[in-house]
Amino acid sequence: MDNHFDRYFDILFANTPDLLEQVNRVRYDVYCREFHYEQEEDCPGGMERDEYDDDALQILAVQKTTSAPAGCVRMISPPLDQPDFLLPMERHCGHTLNHPERHPRLLPREGLAEISRLAVHTSFRRRLGETDSPIGVLNPTAMSEQEQRTFPLISLALFAGATALLALTRRPHMFVMMEPRLARRLRSLGFPFVQVGEILEYHGKRAAYHVTVDECMAAWDPVMLKMYQFIHTALQERADRQGLSFA
Repeated sequence: MDNHFDRYFDILFANTPDLLEQVNRVRYDVYCREFHYEQEEDCPGGMERDEYDDDALQILAVQKTTSAPAGCVRMISPPLDQPDFLLPMERHCGHTLNHPERHPRLLPREGLAEISRLAVHTSFRRRLGETDSPIGVLNPTAMSEQEQRTFPLISLALFAGATALLALTRRPHMFVMMEPRLARRLRSLGFPFVQVGEILEYHGKRAAYHVTVDECMAAWDPVMLKMYQFIHTALQERADRQGLSFA
């Protein structure tokens, strides 16, 4: 499969009020209105937020032709001046973490990050069988056949974007709470996630997983590496233009 993601989509840092609003509206449409993971009444103004957004670095995928928001993801990392800060995974399901080597308490805090709130907008997940997951693949109808073939790449590109965020901020350790079936699918696509916690019930079966940036890059095929390199370069260039510092 060729990678035409960069032909049809941009990856942006969501670091302005307008872009953050677009992220929050995507999250509201997916997590509140569609999947009911969060209560709509807890999301005033049609925007889903939580207390971790202030400590998150967020990115937004937008369609080039329409500027429509296609998907989003965020990276939460422990602030260096808050030694007691817990990642959401540690706070809400720390009791399930059990890996003897990949437990977050065994790793340097400055090297950790949790990826969460990954969502592909409902309007990009129309095809039968692609609407049962917030990150499911997608296929709007009013597009060329070639463009439609790129749409399943959005969720993959967001995971690549999350990996790029870790690389840019020099945080090698990625943690994600997700369904075991999603972890299996991602492994088949070159993300060698290792389960580091027991399965629990939270909007279905979930468990904590861990992977490093180096493990991903060693496992990816040339197509995945090309997409990652495009996204990493795009984010680095945007950071340089905007004077963003990841220190």
